[in-house]
Amino acid sequence: MKFKLIIILLFVANTFIVFAQDNIVKDYLNQYSQGKMDEVRKALPDLLVEYPADPGVKLLLGIVLEDANKAQELFKEIIQKTPESEWADDAYWRLIQFYAIKNDADKVEFELNNFRKRYPTSEYLIPATDVARTCRSLENQKLKNEEKLKESVENTESKDVNTKKPEKNEMPINSGNYGLQVAAFDTKAAAENAREEFSEKRLRTSIEEKTVEGKKKYVVVIGNYSTMEAAEAAKNIIMQQCNCSPIIYKK
Repeated sequence: MKFKLIIILLFVANTFIVFAQDNIVKDYLNQYSQGKMDEVRKALPDLLVEYPADPGVKLLLGIVLEDANKAQELFKEIIQKTPESEWADDAYWRLIQFYAIKNDADKVEFELNNFRKRYPTSEYLIPATDVARTCRSLENQKLKNEEKLKESVENTESKDVNTKKPEKNEMPINSGNYGLQVAAFDTKAAAENAREEFSEKRLRTSIEEKTVEGKKKYVVVIGNYSTMEAAEAAKNIIMQQCNCSPIIYKK
């Protein structure tokens, strides 16, 4: 009888610990979505020591990593090693975003099909489907543009007007911090309300001040990208999530 009681107590204690860990992760995910990345980064070393194998903590680490390739390896590890955890579908959603930003439409659709089979009730299925549709549309448009360019070059060369192939217009590489502005308000309170809505979608947001025609505005900015090109690549994904038309914002 005593042995059974000990087993029950151990089970209850373990359940309480797991529940506490999940709440800690949720709290830091909320902080991240509110733009408090520094607070999350400061807490991670202790969390990794205390809960080194916890999938939620690994998810947090993957989110704040600046190296996207290392981050996606962590997301894959969560999906493969702890597929039943609360954080597995979140990791899968972020993995699909990773391939979308790389403009790999085939990989996005492949992972989306697996995602749909493994987590059919996930809240992230709808945005993941939207992202896949957008990624495929962009890929098709890119192929059409390349075909038109090829035809234009061939026609020009056949007429012997200009044998030099037109150079592609490439955006200059710009270093620094960039975000995506999704809204602008006259008051900070209104901007805070908007930020809360985006935070609920687990989008990292911040409020920045800027002057427009001599008036102070409070703008809601999503994300933090090291280059303008990365911000540009993320625009289509954020557009689907916020149902808006984001513009690049230099911080």
